[in-house]
Amino acid sequence: MSTKDKPDAAPEAFVKQLSMPKSPVEQAIDALKNEGEERVLLIGNTLCIFAENVPASVAEDVAASMRLIGLSSEKAFDKETQQREWYNHYTHGLAKLGWTMTGAAHAEEAMDQEKSTLAEVAISIISRDLGAKHRMARCLGRSFQAMTHAPAAQRLFERSTISTTGKSSTFQAVDCEMSPQGLPIMHMKSFQIAYDRAVSTGDAITREFEKSSTRVYRASQQGTFSIRQFQILRDAVTRKLASQADDILDLSI
Repeated sequence: MSTKDKPDAAPEAFVKQLSMPKSPVEQAIDALKNEGEERVLLIGNTLCIFAENVPASVAEDVAASMRLIGLSSEKAFDKETQQREWYNHYTHGLAKLGWTMTGAAHAEEAMDQEKSTLAEVAISIISRDLGAKHRMARCLGRSFQAMTHAPAAQRLFERSTISTTGKSSTFQAVDCEMSPQGLPIMHMKSFQIAYDRAVSTGDAITREFEKSSTRVYRASQQGTFSIRQFQILRDAVTRKLASQADDILDLSI
């Protein structure tokens, strides 16, 4: 083949060297690499908090398990009319991916103030249960504040938490850390805020609910994560999530 007959490699080289902006998923995974820092991801309707001592590789596996089961639960059940079924599907699904869940507790709570936002209700309950200085309470406060300045996070939170009728909001807070034995463990708090009529003013972060027409339900569980069990499923989980590009954001608190 003569030189003039050879395909020009320049266009291919040009394409390869082009820089492209990272997707939200890539940005979120990059954020998990900041070991030694508290990190928070918004994964659908879950605020997932990672302590300073959680290695990046473990944080990625935990986030992947939360993403897959969260998306599957959204597809299978309506959080407003099938809240218990949704929650059971979520926790049972986590067990299949390596989580051992214990200490399930459910309760109806009373709002402290005549008017409160979803964030205020959740932080108040968590502060009462775990203490105001607990990492979950601290990071939630900072995360909700960060979301007020992040339109993309507001849209994801709104889409993931508000029911189709507009009469309830459901979200979760998960705090992940490494135990003294070197095992990933988590505390999970789930909240459902139900109201007598659809509330459409404001956004999911700043919207206020009235005590007289609002009911608050919460569930709590603890979990221990088996990295070995998830490792067997990691490739399958990664393939399943490959088509999902807008269900996870780094909140950069």
